[in-house]
Amino acid sequence: MATQDEIMALERKFWQSMMDMDLDTAVSLLDEQSTAASAQGIHYFDPAEYKAMALLGDARITSFAFFDERVIFPVPDVAIASYKAKQSFTMGGKSHEMVVYDTTTWIRKGGRWVASAHTESPEQKDPSGAT
Repeated sequence: MATQDEIMALERKFWQSMMDMDLDTAVSLLDEQSTAASAQGIHYFDPAEYKAMALLGDARITSFAFFDERVIFPVPDVAIASYKAKQSFTMGGKSHEMVVYDTTTWIRKGGRWVASAHTESPEQKDPSGAT
């Protein structure tokens, strides 16, 4: 059975591939059909569609860090990684920072782990300034 460290290493590898625009590595970590849910909606894609989406936008991650990581294994071949991420990125020629809460469902298929579903929710600040 995989460990939390192994699953989080895959998660970091995926984020690093996005930062490096290494789309071949990114798509090698995706399932044949994947889904992602975020503030922009729900998207379904295969590896080729993911590659096309990544090339369309101008947003680029410039750094990231994970916090409060936890992986649960509901069954031996399924891992759900949950964590807080602080990311810096450029978009529209401007630098931005954002904190998000993410989950990724990893499934072991044919002896390798692939990402099948991902969610991302931006951190909401309460009016008093606390998070």
